[in-house]
Amino acid sequence: VFLMASSSVVGRTNVRIVVVGDHGTGKSSLIIAVATESFPQSVQAVVPPTRLPVDYYPDKVPLTIVDTSS
Repeated sequence: VFLMASSSVVGRTNVRIVVVGDHGTGKSSLIIAVATESFPQSVQAVVPPTRLPVDYYPDKVPLTIVDTSS
């Protein structure tokens, strides 16, 4: 499940995506895979908030992905 929230800062929208799901389902792996464009062999249980480059998406919106320990 992805939950999205946004806030406006100096005319730009900052998007924060919170990844929520059952324990052991690969939430952290998914975040690392998106951020690095490769699938990790191992990953810590919960990764810190991950900010993607502004030019990652065509709309050039700052995007932060937040992991949870559910």
